[in-house]
Formats: sequence, C-alpha cells, structure tokens
Amino acid sequence: MSDGGKRWRIKPRILRACTVGAVLALALVGLALHTGWGTPSAMGVGYVAAVCPLGALESLLGAGAFAPRLLLGLAAALIVALLVGRAFCSWVCPVPPLSRLLSSKKAKGREAAACREAGQLALERHENGDEPARAKIDSRHLVLCGALGSAAVFGFPVFCLICPVGLTFATIVALARLVGFNEPSWSLLVFPAIVALELTVLRTWCGRFCPIGALLSLVARFNRTFKPRVDPARCLRTTSGERCAACSTACPEHIDPNANRGIAAANECTRCKRCAEACPQGAISFPLIAREEEPDSSTP
Repeated sequence: MSDGGKRWRIKPRILRACTVGAVLALALVGLALHTGWGTPSAMGVGYVAAVCPLGALESLLGAGAFAPRLLLGLAAALIVALLVGRAFCSWVCPVPPLSRLLSSKKAKGREAAACREAGQLALERHENGDEPARAKIDSRHLVLCGALGSAAVFGFPVFCLICPVGLTFATIVALARLVGFNEPSWSLLVFPAIVALELTVLRTWCGRFCPIGALLSLVARFNRTFKPRVDPARCLRTTSGERCAACSTACPEHIDPNANRGIAAANECTRCKRCAEACPQGAISFPLIAREEEPDSSTP
C-alpha cells in the first residue's frame, strides 16, 4: 500500500454516518427549540428556503401557479446537484442507512455478490475495450415521470405521501410532538410502517425506484466537479497490469471509476468514496477540478 493509503484519516463511512446523524440531530434540535428551520425535506430561515427539488417540482405542477420561493429553492437544490452530483444520496439521505438496518444477512450477501459481479464485468470490459450499452432512462425515471404527472393531475404532490425520505422526517416530527406536547398520533405507527414496507419489499429502492435519485442523476450529467479520478501512476491496472477490480467492486452504484465501463454511468456517483477507501494503492481522489494533464477516468 502506498504512503497515501497509510495516512491516518477519518474513514468515509464514519463521516457519512456522522453527517446523516448530524442532519437528523439538527432536525430534532429545531423541533425541540421551535426554531422553525424545518427538516431537509423543507428547511429555511425567514425568507431563505430550500425545498426537496422533487417536492418543489410537484408543488409547482400541482398548484399550476408561479411560486418564487419554490423556484428559488428548486434552483438552489439543482445548483448543489450540479456541483456535487448525487452526494445527497450517500451523505444526507436517511434511506440508505435505514435500508441497511432493515436488511437481512441474506439480503446483504446478495448485494455484496451483485457488487462483485458488477466489478468483474467492468474489469472484463476494460480489458476487452468493450463500451457498455446503457439505456438513457431506467425505472427510476419512469417513477419520476409518474410522480410529476400525478401531481399535475391531482393538484398536490402525491408522491410525498409515500416518499421514504419525507416519511422518515415526518416520523421525527410526530415523535417530537409526542415528547414536547404529549400529542400521540397514528403517524408514529403508520409512517414507520410504510417506510419499513417500502425498504423491505422494494429492496432495491434507491437503484430502481427513487425519483429523487433519478432527478439528481439527470442534473449530474452536467457535473464537472468533485468527480472520482484515478491516478494511473498508482493504479495497479496501469502500473503492473494486475486484474484489480477493487474500486468497481466496492461501488454500491455499480460504477467503474477507472474507465467508466461499469453497469451504471459516472453521473450516478454519490461521492460515497467507497472506491477510494477500497483502493489498495490510494489511487483514487475527488479533486475540485481535475488537472488538464490528468486523464478523465469518468469519460467513456
């Protein structure tokens, strides 16, 4: 392992867990102190507001009217996605840790096997020079169209009623009202039950059904910053010709950071940094903007 790999650093998975925990704690503090800044589904201070981009689009379509605050919040969320891609999915969204918590040992084994298979496929494509044939849209985009269409037809954000992200924070709100105001509610039973049902029955929620991830991935196609870069001077594939698939095997999105020959395209990257953590040579980094002489491993 290179010297870079031996440095003492806080591991990305710990940072991710701390970030999600901090977001949840911030929501609880806001509810306890009545600050009014809301939750990540709809937060703000005064006239400065940020709303879930999907919820904002649904509300705009449902209302059929011009709403400046919603548009500003939507623009802010999309700008963030343009800068960091789908980072929300691994650093803020509570669904991935909840899904892991609810996963059985057998389900986790199937997920690990799928990652190994995807890693080997990417390696074989790299060695053979095969370019992956990927569909431009998938089932998530169909759910996204359904969410937006239903909002336009029924006049309100229908998907928000079953969104596991929103329901998670709605459960926190219901719990805070129970503790703070002694107001029991069926929400404390119904919301967690819906979330658990979605994440256990629809085991691949994030990869196949989440319209928020679909929307962020569309914006991330234009992203040029904080993308994974592989240093060819360190990578085992290029320095010694080893059949290393550590990075593509570690990626939960089935991306190949080395040559973008994974099952999923590079714009699906959530910046979880599992690839960098798994690389035995410390060859993967996430620079603000890659140097011109550095090869862009995310370009097919």
